[in-house]
Amino acid sequence: MKKISLIAVLMSIMIMAASAFCFAEGGFDLVSSYPEDGQTNTSMENLGVKLTFSSAMNSKEATAANADKFTIYDEDGAEVPIQVLFSDKDKGLVLVLADVDKGFTAKNNSEYKLVISGDLVDNDGNTLGADKTVTFKTYNQRVNNIVNMVMMFVMFGGIMVLSLRQNNKEQEDEEPKDAPKEQAFNPYREAKKTGKSIEEVKAEQAKKEAKEAKKKARKKKTQAPPEKKIENCAELLNNVYHVHAPAPVNKADRSIEALRAERKSSKNKSSNTKRK
Repeated sequence: MKKISLIAVLMSIMIMAASAFCFAEGGFDLVSSYPEDGQTNTSMENLGVKLTFSSAMNSKEATAANADKFTIYDEDGAEVPIQVLFSDKDKGLVLVLADVDKGFTAKNNSEYKLVISGDLVDNDGNTLGADKTVTFKTYNQRVNNIVNMVMMFVMFGGIMVLSLRQNNKEQEDEEPKDAPKEQAFNPYREAKKTGKSIEEVKAEQAKKEAKEAKKKARKKKTQAPPEKKIENCAELLNNVYHVHAPAPVNKADRSIEALRAERKSSKNKSSNTKRK
């Protein structure tokens, strides 16, 4: 009985050790990536991939060992120059960016592939075990330009239509709704209707038009009275004097007292002339 119990305990210990070993081997893995594998219309600026792993990789030993474990290829199979950044704060965060300082320029509507080596290790020495790939495609700049142009034309066209509608609405609001529409005068139809001659109908229409013109002229006068012109502003404003004639050029005194004296003498001369 004791032997059976001992065997059972030993077996359970072996199973737990094996399961712990399995979990340790399978605990390090790629959790997510941005862009995701197979994603299209990705940005051409700052081309790269943001990776999140299940365990940290920021120790000096791990960063040194993992420096050459990431590679990006273009659609022609050429290797893209990259720089790998390991995060000190976020667990398992790694940025693999194309190095523009080394002359790299992303291509329009082109496919790129990131390859992660299976030899990638975390801080505890666990390896990834198998290669991982993330494939993504940049957006089509030509199609985006066409779409932007179409949207711009549609927007401007909508603005013009709205402006025309607003102008038509304002004109309709200004015109009275119950105003009768004037019809072109037809002397032949009027003569047929009244039984008069065409000459009589034309003469009556001319008199009617002349009468309407006079009526409109009188209405215009009553609505807009003529502006009153001020002939002598000296009568309305203080310290403003009416000058009958310009002073001679060779006259030296231009003061207000001199002008007052000149004005007084001119008044005296005019009064003496009237008495005579």
